[in-house]
Amino acid sequence: MSVEIDHIFIMTAPGAPVADKFVDEGISEGASRVHPGQGTTNRRFFFENAMFEFLWVHDIDEAGSDLVQPTYLLERWRRRDTGGSPFGLCFRPTPQTSGTPPFTTWDYEPPYLPADLDIKVADNAANLREPFLFFLPWGQPPDNPPSHDAGIRKLTEVIVHTPASNPPSDALRTIDRRIRFENAENHHMTLVFDEEIQGETLELYPTEPLTIRY
Repeated sequence: MSVEIDHIFIMTAPGAPVADKFVDEGISEGASRVHPGQGTTNRRFFFENAMFEFLWVHDIDEAGSDLVQPTYLLERWRRRDTGGSPFGLCFRPTPQTSGTPPFTTWDYEPPYLPADLDIKVADNAANLREPFLFFLPWGQPPDNPPSHDAGIRKLTEVIVHTPASNPPSDALRTIDRRIRFENAENHHMTLVFDEEIQGETLELYPTEPLTIRY
């Protein structure tokens, strides 16, 4: 598959207080971003090859507008603790390939992006039991990522533990060569950095369904 991970998000409580655990672990926080017109805000962490964000809805009217509603981001945020997948997986082309998404998409043009850019949203967006999948034809690796005191550098594996989707969408089947999926009773994600060379673990469960291994 000629794509790579651009960034990953997890839906969380307003203000993302759990992100403080990243900071306490020695993972440097980047600038947060408000998404005007979409009604969401994030706290971001940048690595050599990908970005991770804690994402929440700050404006329900914007998130529920006619423009944003087809993404089901508001519904996903509301159901993050009641069976909906709180995860988003974004892909970009590899440096040697063109900007063609690996799954069937529709064009999402949020107000916070320049007029000549859009987001390719996978056609499984309404399936809240699956991660939200999208593609940035113009995506690039983070520019000048920080040096983390924790010694973390590169994202090397993503494991999504998820209740079985019966049957899984075509979009989800398309990316299972890039993301490892494992059946589980509840939604959970494990991010592996630097092939676990340090043998360290940051466990955010039960506050958030997220484990970091590095």
